[in-house]
Amino acid sequence: METAQVLLRGAGGLLAVLGTLWVCIRVVKARTGATGSTPVARLRVIARAQLGRHASVVSLDAGDRVLVLGVGEHGVRLLAEQPALPEVAPVTERIEVELAGATPSRGVTAESVPAPRSPLGGSLVDPATWRAVVSLARERTVRR
Repeated sequence: METAQVLLRGAGGLLAVLGTLWVCIRVVKARTGATGSTPVARLRVIARAQLGRHASVVSLDAGDRVLVLGVGEHGVRLLAEQPALPEVAPVTERIEVELAGATPSRGVTAESVPAPRSPLGGSLVDPATWRAVVSLARERTVRR
């Protein structure tokens, strides 16, 4: 009988503590206006360029904006911000265009038109730029 009383007192105390905690959480949520369904920001890494051992530049797609961030040993810093460009569907069909004065053999086709460049093309955060730097470094450091 004495063991049952100890167990009931322990369970009652635990329920009292959990009930008090639940009430406190409800009061804090009511005062701050917090809701259970907070919107989640969707971030997508577009490109990342390692600049050093502990430093890099990252471009993020943050919904309607593109953010360029500097990431270092001491934190993250916003370098640039611009509105996001709309998605462009790739050309999947062959297009032939006759130019005035051009011969039929010299028509412009989809293959002869260069592909649209990235908005980051030629900048430090463009992956193609870093691929070219790495290939140049590999070429210069190969022992012959």
